[in-house]
Amino acid sequence: MTEQYDLVIVGTGPAGAVIARQVHERAPEASILLLEAGREITGVPGEHLVEADESAMNASYDDLMRRARQIEYVKGAVSMTEIEGDAWKPESTGVFPAAFLGHNFAQFPGASIAWNIGGMGVHWTAATPWPYAEEIPDFIDRAEWDADQEVARGLLRTSVGPLVADMDNPFTEPIFAALREAVPSPDPEREAGYMPMGGVARAGAPFARTGPRDIAPFVFDGSAANVTLRTGVLVTRLEREEGRISALVARDLVTGEETRYAGGVVVIAADALRTPQLLWASGIRPEALGVRLNEHATIDGEVEIDAARFGLTADDIPVPPSGEPFIGSYWSPSIGAARPAHGQLMEREFDGRHLLSVGWYCATEIRAENRIEFSDELVDSVGMPHMTVHFSYSEADLAEIRRTQAVQLAAANAIGEFPDEEREIQPPGASLHYTGTVRMGPVDDGTSVVDTDGRVWGIDNLFLAGNGVIPTALTCNSTLTGATLSVRIARAVAGAL
Repeated sequence: MTEQYDLVIVGTGPAGAVIARQVHERAPEASILLLEAGREITGVPGEHLVEADESAMNASYDDLMRRARQIEYVKGAVSMTEIEGDAWKPESTGVFPAAFLGHNFAQFPGASIAWNIGGMGVHWTAATPWPYAEEIPDFIDRAEWDADQEVARGLLRTSVGPLVADMDNPFTEPIFAALREAVPSPDPEREAGYMPMGGVARAGAPFARTGPRDIAPFVFDGSAANVTLRTGVLVTRLEREEGRISALVARDLVTGEETRYAGGVVVIAADALRTPQLLWASGIRPEALGVRLNEHATIDGEVEIDAARFGLTADDIPVPPSGEPFIGSYWSPSIGAARPAHGQLMEREFDGRHLLSVGWYCATEIRAENRIEFSDELVDSVGMPHMTVHFSYSEADLAEIRRTQAVQLAAANAIGEFPDEEREIQPPGASLHYTGTVRMGPVDDGTSVVDTDGRVWGIDNLFLAGNGVIPTALTCNSTLTGATLSVRIARAVAGAL
């Protein structure tokens, strides 16, 4: 027996939530099914962990965020799961290294996946800077892009300003002035300032970071009669007949029972690793599948803020409300080819020190050599094709990393002393911002998997969404760019129903 729906979406992260929200608004009578391999990580499915009532969960996230280093969060988040050592099991929830599923990520060791309702959308820092210049696909009409980006910003509840609405921070403007002098920009709109953040600033309370339940509440609270959420089920293959997906086969991860689902339209929004894995398992293997894996290089660091140089003292440091990891969240934007790197700077107190993390992302070349190799013989812990990632930095990438380190050094030295031991290039994969594995393109020339509407070449009713479709090299965090493309894709999906 096959369950029938107008639309089936695989994945409940930000991309899946954006697709569900936009399609439901455009076609409110359409029946929609969302399938998710993970389960709820808090008592409110799809909420961000900062909003969690569970004190231990919230405190764990708060502590990890105060460290303000992505790789430490990923390592620490394993303790928030059902994992013991490196033994993954189906009821696990949280973020954990992709290698835990048995894959070979030796050349991409920082890579991690979320296994829970809401995907990475319940874990993210909520930074939503927008792409600029070469980061925006040149085959999309700019007016369309700008309009879709505004919709995406609204869905992610992007705001620009202090993290806590009523908290006065005398360090903010001096930090901005120091950064603008150290890292100048020819464009006044691309000067250092507040980091755009997905969420709502509240008085006397932590910044309410956006989770997928805020994007599409009806998916997670069951308030829409024709929208169904099934969790703990892994889609293992797509069946194809005459250029269309005829069915999805999903396995309950606890009982092993298989169920078949059919959708007039199917959207796969798993992530940049598992979306191409599912297509490979289904025999859908375009030349570009898993190829041109890209991420921006991650250069971490932190500097102790020298209050005296700003005419301030330790008594002037504001105290954020309980549950808010940061005092402030700031952005040093890229300026295109002249400086394809952006800074994400988080002000906080940690271990009695007043710190500014000075993390920088720089663009890396899009190369076919960086790719995922899928096996037809080996499988992972859940029976899906084993993945081996081939990834390295080119000479041009290494030169760009060195140039970005100089930018980071100038910015940090404008704030305080920046010792060598506080600077670190994170291992590949640590950004968690992977793109390009199912990339979008204007023509079916072997370098793209989907067309400019997100439809898989040659399959009428199969669409892909998420960061994997992003075809450009980003400096900015990938969530808003992926959400903007999801708005575009949702429009095509609604039209195909």
